[in-house]
Amino acid sequence: MISLFPPALFVLACVLGFLGLDPPGSSTDPGLDESLLLWTLYLSVGWSGVGAGLSHTVFARRTAASIGWETNGFQFEVGFADFATGVAALYAVHAGSSGAWAAVAIAGGLFRLLAGANHVVGMVRDGNYAPGNSVILVADLGPPVVFLVTLLSTGIL
Repeated sequence: MISLFPPALFVLACVLGFLGLDPPGSSTDPGLDESLLLWTLYLSVGWSGVGAGLSHTVFARRTAASIGWETNGFQFEVGFADFATGVAALYAVHAGSSGAWAAVAIAGGLFRLLAGANHVVGMVRDGNYAPGNSVILVADLGPPVVFLVTLLSTGIL
């Protein structure tokens, strides 16, 4: 169940963005690209990062089991990184600064892209298709694609 939270937030961010609902920190009339960027930052990096940070630290054993891993000290470091990028994303969205949006999208997107690559390696090398190692790919690979497209289309990058 815990492994469905990040992908569900990414899908919700896309739905809200495509519906054109004003995200937190948006300009008076954000276009589709800015709306999608901000909702993805807010939900997929922001709240998902805060949740993942808590999951990897407070609920470390259950989270590790959902990924098909054993709990170890490095899991706590991943939790700290998730929590830090989550808080940074929430700040950036509310700050309303396109520079802050870009910085957090680059950091959060790259973190997720590399985490997704690590999950793919686990599937190929170890046959680990646990939900936390496979379903999470939606949340690991989707946001970087959204960030790249929307940052380029808005002219922020």
